Amino acid sequence: MILAAMFFAQAATAQTVATCRVPNDPQQRTWSLERAAVDRWLVVFRSKSLDKPRVELPLGSAQPEISQSRITLAYASANGGRAIDWRIVDGFSTIDLRVSHGLEVNVERDLDPAVDLMNTDGEIAVDCSIVERPENDRRTNEERTIEWHVSVGAADSVNLYQSTSGRSYGVVTIGWAKDLTRELKWGPVRGRFAWGVEATPVFAQFEPSNVYGAGFAPVIWRWNFPAKPRWSAFAELSMGGLWTSEPIPEETSQGNFSAHWGGGIRLKPRSGHAIVIAYRFQHFSNGNQLGSNPGINSHVLLAGWSHRS
Repeated sequence: MILAAMFFAQAATAQTVATCRVPNDPQQRTWSLERAAVDRWLVVFRSKSLDKPRVELPLGSAQPEISQSRITLAYASANGGRAIDWRIVDGFSTIDLRVSHGLEVNVERDLDPAVDLMNTDGEIAVDCSIVERPENDRRTNEERTIEWHVSVGAADSVNLYQSTSGRSYGVVTIGWAKDLTRELKWGPVRGRFAWGVEATPVFAQFEPSNVYGAGFAPVIWRWNFPAKPRWSAFAELSMGGLWTSEPIPEETSQGNFSAHWGGGIRLKPRSGHAIVIAYRFQHFSNGNQLGSNPGINSHVLLAGWSHRS
């Protein structure tokens, strides 16, 4: 009874950090990295070949390296009977695990003989999900992520306030941003606050006339919501300027203030790299420099690539 109580207490308090599966595996093998205490880590194995729900392999003094988008674990016991090289990202990952119950039981008498079934017989490909990064790991919680992005977008203007519909244009954007805070929580809302800048090296209006230009936004305030295993979301506001070959709108000036609000999602097939799909409500105007403030308000759809490190 005491051993059973200890087992269930440990299972209740252990924190699953990541889970990896072998794709299309008849045995449905999975390896999970769990944090059972501040400095105690386990590999938990599940498979149809087991006659029990799970098998645990303690990792002694192992300490995984945890970043915003990657977990790396390299460990080997002194006698060589327990070794693991595990590289975890959201999506394609690898694991190389070797364990010998016959060797390790001399060091750890309570080691389950079923740990031999955890062997991968060399490095294998697995599909992983980073479930939750340990909140009490200072390296993870305090890390400040840097993000680069490149995107292309298409826009159509709308009839709103002093702007008119009937304008179509395309843009190319290049941006940089950095987290300014650790993860914050306001009620149900969690995330990190980031500041960034963005250049628009290409602005091309096609309707009602051909006009070209470039822009720069020195202020982008971005809220990065907590990442999910397959995607992450963000919302943002920006302020900047746009300079064009001809006045936009007509009879105004070639220099305009710009601003946008919007958001998007990052699809994460690889560590740190993501396909980005975003929406913006974009505004250009002269800021009442000419006694009136005609402008352009547009719906903008963008697609691109980002790298977070």
